[in-house]
Amino acid sequence: MHKKILLSLFVLFSSFFLFQINYVEAYSNLPTYAIEDNCDAILGDPEVDGTVANFLQQIFTIMGYLAPLLCVVLSVVEFVKATASQDKDALMKAMKNTGKRLILAVLLFFLPTLINFIFPLLGWYGTCGIK
Repeated sequence: MHKKILLSLFVLFSSFFLFQINYVEAYSNLPTYAIEDNCDAILGDPEVDGTVANFLQQIFTIMGYLAPLLCVVLSVVEFVKATASQDKDALMKAMKNTGKRLILAVLLFFLPTLINFIFPLLGWYGTCGIK
């Protein structure tokens, strides 16, 4: 019961910050730049070695291949342990954990795509070319 209350409070407060609308009026004679024009200044170009964007690109690429591999290996190990123990509860737990791992691996694989879709809807920066 305590966890449900904390979860509902977290969802309530996080939705307040997520959907908060701020109106800012600023007047300046300085030139304005679109987000896409200034994206290289923030993280750098993902195609150029030594930039933060290139490092993040390499991390996402490694995680994209490593997540499904770890999902399969950990699931096989857990199923072997459950089968060796001959416990039906252990097999059900292994199936439940495998489902969770698959969902998380798919989310991790499609994380840059989700960010590129959701962030512009909220008016935030995208992934700046990181795939």
